[in-house]
Amino acid sequence: MSNAAMGQHEHLDAVKEMWEVLVDGEDHDDLQQHVLRWVDNACKQQINAGNYDSTVALSDLFDRFHRTFVLGENEPETGENIDITYVFPAQLTTKTASQLLFQHVIDKLVERDVLLYVYDKQRVRSRVAEVTRYFALLRQRFADQSGFEHAPSLTKMVKMDIQSREKPKWGDQGIDLGDKIREILQRASTGEPASEFGSVGRTDWREATNDALTLIYRLCKRRGMTGLASFQGRSLDELYRRAVTERNEERAHVITASTGGGKTEAFLFPILAYSLTANHDNIRVGGVDAVLAYPRKDLCDNQFERIVEYLYEIEQIIAADDELPYHSLPITVALQHGSASQSEISCPVDGCDGGMPTDEMVCDKDPAHKADFARSDKGATADIIVVTPDTLHRRLMDHRGYDQFWKHASPPKFVVLDEVHVYTNQYGMHVANVMRRFQAAMREVDPDQQPNLVASSATISNAEQFTEAIFGAPSAREITPRGKNEDIPWKETSKEFRKESEIEEIGWEYLVFIKATDPREVQVPQGEAKYKPRREWGPEDFEETNVTNLSSMIQVAFTMYHTILKQESDEGQLKNKILGFVDSIDSVKRLGDYIQDAESGRGVEGQELFTLRTPDAFLRDEDEPGTNPDCPKHQFRSNAASHERAVCEPLPPNKNLNPCPVYEAGECWWTMTDELDLEPMDVYLHKSGRTETPDGTRVEDDNWDLMVTTSALEVGFDHPGIIGTFQYRAPMNIPGFVQRKGRGGRDPDDQPISVVVLGSRPEDAFYFHHENLLSDPDERYLEINLDEENRFVRTEHLVSAIFDYLNVTDNETADEIYRRLDIEELDEKFTHEQDEIANWLRKAFPMVPEEQITAVIDEIGDYINLTQAPLTPASVGGGDIQEFWEAARFPRGTRQADLEESLDDLKFKRRLFQEIAAGNLDLENTSNK
Repeated sequence: MSNAAMGQHEHLDAVKEMWEVLVDGEDHDDLQQHVLRWVDNACKQQINAGNYDSTVALSDLFDRFHRTFVLGENEPETGENIDITYVFPAQLTTKTASQLLFQHVIDKLVERDVLLYVYDKQRVRSRVAEVTRYFALLRQRFADQSGFEHAPSLTKMVKMDIQSREKPKWGDQGIDLGDKIREILQRASTGEPASEFGSVGRTDWREATNDALTLIYRLCKRRGMTGLASFQGRSLDELYRRAVTERNEERAHVITASTGGGKTEAFLFPILAYSLTANHDNIRVGGVDAVLAYPRKDLCDNQFERIVEYLYEIEQIIAADDELPYHSLPITVALQHGSASQSEISCPVDGCDGGMPTDEMVCDKDPAHKADFARSDKGATADIIVVTPDTLHRRLMDHRGYDQFWKHASPPKFVVLDEVHVYTNQYGMHVANVMRRFQAAMREVDPDQQPNLVASSATISNAEQFTEAIFGAPSAREITPRGKNEDIPWKETSKEFRKESEIEEIGWEYLVFIKATDPREVQVPQGEAKYKPRREWGPEDFEETNVTNLSSMIQVAFTMYHTILKQESDEGQLKNKILGFVDSIDSVKRLGDYIQDAESGRGVEGQELFTLRTPDAFLRDEDEPGTNPDCPKHQFRSNAASHERAVCEPLPPNKNLNPCPVYEAGECWWTMTDELDLEPMDVYLHKSGRTETPDGTRVEDDNWDLMVTTSALEVGFDHPGIIGTFQYRAPMNIPGFVQRKGRGGRDPDDQPISVVVLGSRPEDAFYFHHENLLSDPDERYLEINLDEENRFVRTEHLVSAIFDYLNVTDNETADEIYRRLDIEELDEKFTHEQDEIANWLRKAFPMVPEEQITAVIDEIGDYINLTQAPLTPASVGGGDIQEFWEAARFPRGTRQADLEESLDDLKFKRRLFQEIAAGNLDLENTSNK
C-alpha cells in the first residue's frame, strides 16, 4: 500500500472514530442541524433579496464550522455557545480533523436529501431553497404543449422565512408524575370534600381520590407518559383538586401551549380522574361529569376518538388487575352533534386497523372489538359528553337536555371550550351566551356546586381576559409552559435559563410566500409559430389562455407535492401528505378538480403536467425514453459523445460553464427523485364534514396525498403523515393561519413547509409585504375579540333562556311547549311565573340592562297573544274557529317519518309554485300529479 493510500485510509478511520463519539453522545444530529440552519438562513437572505439561485460556498461554511465547533467561539448571529462533545484523533492536525469532520457532516446532509451540491461541488443549497426556486420560476404548462419558452409566468415575487418550532418539555425533561400525584393527594387531604361528595365519609373520599389518581398514573405509564410537561402537572393539580374539594373563589382557567403541546391531556386527565372519583363505589349516581364543547363536528369526532382510546386503555388496566377497586370501567362517553351517529372512529384495540361506526361502536373488521362505554345517539347521557356549542344550545331547551343534565342531583362539574380562539365576534358572543345560560341552569340544579370552567387554545395572547369574557367569569388563570412569554433577548438567554424554561426548540419550519402574477389573457404560439415573430402569427398559430390567481395555486400545489422532501419517521410513518386550505367551499371543489386534472393528464399516461419537469438526466436508463420533452438527453454525461461537452452531471448544471436553458428556466425539478415524486398524487376534498374525491365519491380511507379543505380542518386534525400545508389567498385571520400551518409536522424531528399563494386583492398584497404578520405575529395580532355589545345576539339568547327556565323547572310542561308548540301552556306559565322568569334572566345575564329584559318579556307576551288570534275572521265560512298556533302544529303522535314526508311535500309544492311563477311550466300539459 502506498503512503498516500495509507494516509487516506487513516483519515477514513479517523472520521469514523470522530463520528462514533458524536453518535454515542447524541450530538451528531445537533451538528447536522446547525450546519443545515446556517445554509437555510444564508439562502433565505439571498432569496428575499431577489436572488433565487441562492448558494453558499463550502469554504465560507467551513470557516464558520471551524470557528464555532473547534475554536469554541460564540455564534455570531445568536451569541450562543454550542457545546458538542467529540475527540480529534492524535495523528491528525486540528485543521485536518476539522476539515474531515466538516466534509462528513456535509455528506450526511446530502445523503439525507436536505442539502444539494450546486454547479461544481464547491457550493451548496438547501433543498427548501431549491424548491423555492421552482416556485419563483413557475410557468403555466399544458399537457398538449411541449415547449416552455412561451409558457406564461405565474409568479411575480417570492419570499422565504424560517421559524423555530417549540414544544413543552416532557419525558426525561418533564416532571415525575408519581411525585406530582403524591403532592396532589397530600394537598387534597387537608381540604373538605366538594359539595356533591357531602354524604361521603372523609375516609371513603380520600380512598376514592387515591384510587382515581393511581389509575391515571397507570394509564400514563402504559402509554409511556410518566414524564409529563410541567404545565400538565400544574393543570392536573389545580383542576382536579378544585373539582374534588370545596373551594370558595370563583375562577375560570385557560390552558395555552403550542400546537401539539399536550393541551388536551392538561384538561382531560383531571376530568378522567374526577369521573373515576365520582364513580368510585357509586359515590355519585347519575349525572354528567364533564361537557367538552368543540367548535366543529370534525373536531368533535377527532376528540371523541381520543377519549375512547384512553377509556379503552383504562378498561384494559382494570380488567388485568383484580386488586383495583373498580369491577369494570365506570366511565362512559357520548358524542353529540347533528350527524354524530353517521361518523366513524378508529378501532382503539392495539394492532387493529379497523373502524368503529359511532352508531354501534363495534369494529368493522373484528366484531369482538367493542366500546360498550361509548355511544352517539341524541338522547344518550354519559359521564363525559362531547358536543358542539350549537347542539348544547338546543339541549338547554329540549327534553334530551333535561334527561342528560337537569333531572340529576348534580350538574356537570367541568365545562370545557377547546380551541377557544375560534369563538370570535358574533359567533363568539353566541357561544358566550350559551355558556351563561348553561351556568344559570347548573346553579338552579345545585347552587353549592362550583363547576370548573376551562378554555384551551394554542393561538391566543389575551387568554385570561378572553376567558373571563366568554364564560362571564369574575377572573381567570392561565396555565401555560413557563418561559413561553419571557421577553429576553436571545443573546442574553444563557444555558441556565434554558434549563429552567419549560419549553424547548425542536427544530424549525419553513414558510414560503408567493405573490402570483396579475390575471391576464396570454397568446401561446403553437407548432412552428413559436419560431416566428409575433407580428407574423395568424389566427391558427396561437391559442389564448387565461392566467389567474387560481392558475398559480394549481401549479404550486403539484410543484410542492412532487419536489418537497418526503421522509419516514423512526416509527415507520411516511411523511408525504399535504393539507391545503381555502376560505370558501366553492373554491374547494374548483381547486381540487383542477389539481386532479393536472395530475392525471385526464387519464393519458405521460400527459401529467409534473412529468414535463422530470430531470431525465439521472432518472432514466440510457434506453428508456424520457418524459420531459425539453430535456436535451443526448447532452447528459451518460449520453454525450464527449464528457467535455456534457451539459449536466448528477448535480444542477453550472450556468457559467455548461448552461442548461431548461434548468435555468425552472423547468427541470432536480429534487424530483423519489418514487413517490414520479407518481400522480391522489387528491381528496373535505367540506361540510364530508371527505370525497373530486368526482364526488365519498371516501373514508386514508389514501390521499393532497387534501383540499376549508377551516373545518383548521383545528384538531392531527394526521401524523402531514409534512406540508398551503394557504390559497390571504387567510381570514392571523390566529386561524397559525393553526393551519400547525397541522403539518407534528413530530419533533419534522421540518414542515407551509406555502402561501397570495393573489391580486389588496389584502393579498398587504400580507405579502408584511409576511411577518403570518410567520411570526406579534402578540397583539393574536388577541381574540368578542362582539359583547351585540344586542341582536343577546336578545336571541334572552328569549332562549326563557325556554331554558321552563325546561329545568318543569320539563313535562316545557316539552309540550318546545316540541308541540302548546301556546296555552306557554301562556299559563308566562302569566303566573313572569317574575320568576325575569329573575332567571337577571341571574343568567347580570350585565344586561333591566330595560332590555323587560322589553324581551313584553315582546314574548305580545307574541303569545298574536298566536292565539283566529286563523280566519269569524264571519268567513262556517265551522269551528281555529287559533293560529293550533293550525301551525302537528298533531300529537305524529311520527318522524310522517313529519319528513309532510315537509318533503311542502318543499315540492314550493318548488312547483316557483317554477309556475317563473313561467318554466306548461300548465296545459302538466299532469295532475
